[in-house]
Amino acid sequence: MSYLRIVLIICTLLPALVSRGQQQRAPVLDRIISVHADDRPVSDLLEQITLRNGIFFSYDASLITTDNKITLHLEQRSVHDVLTEIFKDDDFRFLGKNDHIIISAGDLAEGEGTETALQLPEPVILISGKVIDSSTREPMNYVSVSLQNQPVGTITNADGDFILKLHPEYAGDTLIFSSLGYARKKMSVNSLHDGGVIPLRSISIRIREVRVKAVSVDEILDNLRENITRNYSSNYQLFSGFYRETLRQDDAYINVSEAVLEILKAPYGFPDREDKVRLLKARKSPDVQPFHWVNFKMQGGPYIITMLDVIRKLETFLDPDYQLLYRYSISQVIWYKNHPVFVIRFRPARDIDFPLFVGEMYVDRESYALLYASFSLDEYGLSVAGESLIRKKPKEFRVKPLFVDYQVDFSEHGGIWYLHTARANVAFRVKSPKDKINSVFHTVSDLLITEVRNTSLKRFPVKELFTVNDIFSEISIDYDEDFWDNYNIIKPDEDLQKAVKHFTQYSTGDVIFQAR
Repeated sequence: MSYLRIVLIICTLLPALVSRGQQQRAPVLDRIISVHADDRPVSDLLEQITLRNGIFFSYDASLITTDNKITLHLEQRSVHDVLTEIFKDDDFRFLGKNDHIIISAGDLAEGEGTETALQLPEPVILISGKVIDSSTREPMNYVSVSLQNQPVGTITNADGDFILKLHPEYAGDTLIFSSLGYARKKMSVNSLHDGGVIPLRSISIRIREVRVKAVSVDEILDNLRENITRNYSSNYQLFSGFYRETLRQDDAYINVSEAVLEILKAPYGFPDREDKVRLLKARKSPDVQPFHWVNFKMQGGPYIITMLDVIRKLETFLDPDYQLLYRYSISQVIWYKNHPVFVIRFRPARDIDFPLFVGEMYVDRESYALLYASFSLDEYGLSVAGESLIRKKPKEFRVKPLFVDYQVDFSEHGGIWYLHTARANVAFRVKSPKDKINSVFHTVSDLLITEVRNTSLKRFPVKELFTVNDIFSEISIDYDEDFWDNYNIIKPDEDLQKAVKHFTQYSTGDVIFQAR
């Protein structure tokens, strides 16, 4: 069973705010701080500096052994001097930017090792527009926008807007707009150069009646599993993707982090082989609003979200070993992505003290491919989720999961289905009567696959890997309107754009994640 692991670090942040206010004009590496530690891991020292002084660190976890223990007592020294002492046995460079410090290998030339393989050649074709309901004129979110003849595409945001950047060679191709319950619409790439509004027409999703033998859910699931290697790739694939992680404390955005990444997708039918993830380019907003008393971090985001590919991992509602723990029903047969699909609902059987899911999935009636799944932890699962999802918290704090929702979608090209989008939507209530804290933390993680390519790669270099133990928001650090160049991303919706409008602008030349 796959969970997004959450790291909670609870602390009193007021001293940090006061200290930061007193030195806010000083370059971050010149600020004066004090540190005291006896036989403590390097990670504890960096965390101490963050909590007491409001200084944040970004580094490639493969370069720094943060478990090394050191003893250090320094009073009223510059941040640069403190870091030099902490890493005196290593050759590192320190680059300061506002309240952030990048720690990187000292022998790297500027720009060395950065990955550019996915950047599109200039010039590119820029396609943009807004998708609306033709009757209500309301914007439509999560509409698939894809090329007809290539596994390239994006989705609309909460305001119905999208941006798609294409190779010039695709100028003669056709764009397909599709959403459940609406007629698919085809438009030429050239017709959307200047943007515009694309209306989709709502249709009845009942399909024509066809004489077929009655089929049970057990038969459908058996056929789904038997046809995995036929419906999904049996070779390694290289996926280009975009990942966004947002965090709110109550009603305020407090963090937005984004990345362009590559996923080395292992062949289906081999659940013991893991997908590999590496970041090519990443950025993080400075806090839109500062954390109030609680420092909340999510571990393994870009890696963990790839595990929402429920076909690769055979999540419990698909696994024959867990099938008897669920109750299934076929609710209807509908059209989805121009395919007739069984809509199968599932929920745990009664009196099962085991964390399971409630949800529904769409299974192609003809090929038995899984096209879509939406699922949430059941009531019992939520009651025990804290133990699985929370890595650490102070004893006096009570943390209660409010909901844990997942969604995954697949797209077809050439008769093969590929992971297209994945979303994790998780909320916790954090309480501490002693400290008079009562906040709801809500994190949303989105993955969009923008391109699929065949590859002879079988692995990424170890130093490039993003792993389950990495904290994404600590690796990426800057936010810049032009940062993404020609990569395809999910366009931020209006609320998110408002939240980040005061973000600090950095140069796109900064090395954020050093791939070596």
